[in-house]
Amino acid sequence: MLGYKPKIFRLHSAICLDDMVPQDNFYRQVEAKLDLSFVRELVKDCYASCIGRPSVDPVVFFKLHLIMFFEGIRSERQLMEMVNLNLAHRWYIGYDLDEAVPDHSSLSKIRDRYDLEVFQRFFEHIVELCRQAGLVWGKELYFDGTRVRANASMDKVEPRLEIIAKQHLDTLFPDATPDTQEPEPIPPRRLLDKYNGQRFTSRQTHWYTRTTDTKVSITDPDATPMKHSNDDRAALGYHTHYVVDGGKSRIILAALVTPASIMDNTPMLDLERWVCFRWHLSPEMAVGDTKYGTVANIVGLEQDGIRAYLPTSDLGQRSGFYPSERFHYEAERDVYVCPQGEELPLKVRRKSEQVLPYIADAATCNACPLKPECTDSKSGRHIFRSFFQAYLDRAKSYRETEAYKKALRKRQVWVEPLFGEAKQWHEGRRFRLRGLEKVNVEGVMKAAGQNIKRLLKGKTWRKPLKPAGSAALRSPFQWVFCLP
Repeated sequence: MLGYKPKIFRLHSAICLDDMVPQDNFYRQVEAKLDLSFVRELVKDCYASCIGRPSVDPVVFFKLHLIMFFEGIRSERQLMEMVNLNLAHRWYIGYDLDEAVPDHSSLSKIRDRYDLEVFQRFFEHIVELCRQAGLVWGKELYFDGTRVRANASMDKVEPRLEIIAKQHLDTLFPDATPDTQEPEPIPPRRLLDKYNGQRFTSRQTHWYTRTTDTKVSITDPDATPMKHSNDDRAALGYHTHYVVDGGKSRIILAALVTPASIMDNTPMLDLERWVCFRWHLSPEMAVGDTKYGTVANIVGLEQDGIRAYLPTSDLGQRSGFYPSERFHYEAERDVYVCPQGEELPLKVRRKSEQVLPYIADAATCNACPLKPECTDSKSGRHIFRSFFQAYLDRAKSYRETEAYKKALRKRQVWVEPLFGEAKQWHEGRRFRLRGLEKVNVEGVMKAAGQNIKRLLKGKTWRKPLKPAGSAALRSPFQWVFCLP
């Protein structure tokens, strides 16, 4: 017999939402293990004390953002549609079956009201909870960065008019004195004011012109062109920087988003010093890849009492000539000796470039039979010794130790999986917000969510489900909680 089910709904008065959510539901575990009442103290200055209508509970606001993170949702409109249908989500934010959930537009207004400061303090509180749980080791720091596409297209890039106007004025008034004032010190939480993509140096000699110096996106002015790893074409994007603790839990101690024109190694020292100051850590080593192995980073870490486990590029192999390591330095006489036994004395001190040039005699060098393998300069071979060579030599000595090799092997599996986790499971391949401050809000909230996953790891609940792609392909009743 062919069955037929009519759509008839009755009014049920004896239904309780708490009874409809299983006891082993994921969000019950989050509610039991993570108390978010502290956020009311973070945002109390953003509201009037006794006037106006009651706002959306700040705890509800942050719970909605955690749902967005766990479920991999990109749209706030889609988030509220899912929360309206999902019983577990309604239970988690405390809205009964007959209560209207907040409108999606309210979330945007609340986010703009709170500003980046509140979200940064939320992230710091989560890290503090991880410290109290014994998940932060503090003896090793791992640095890395990844490229993330911006919510903007290269088709909307136009000439930067103010740059063109400045170049025109420089042509008309070539004797104008440039502004050489150094940038003022900034609070640690406002590092994005310093790393905003603009060149803050007073030097006027640049051998190249960046695309971001002459063009700007009218959709997202802070996003800058970058080359995506899987595509040869340029795209607008940002750099996400992580500082990760060396403990087994891999807690993210700092997260910063900068325009893509800021290299990975540029904010390293600021992040390291902020992490040490904020969390009262005394790390023994800082580990990064070759991009971080600059003279400034190595010297800064060594001066801070941290071993710089940073590989450096072998520039001697690129030139095709004898590397400087083939030349022996005699400290007592302050000279270099070449493989043929000729001396390279110190000639002129270049304080502005923080190097000491040692130059061979031109006549002797030109008559040497090994000159084609040593240099193509008619003035003789030049060796440049850094003012901070002692620090560089100390860092070089680490590279022969087993601890250094172990740290580099560990780095390969320590930070990159965190970026992969965010991109694969939490919609982190592309920012949904626009503007440097808003993408930092999105970045620190993703980092906080990843720390929360590790804070809750090891608790007793049913086996988590494996992500099945984007949130649009998942059932609204399916929850995602993955712990790589």
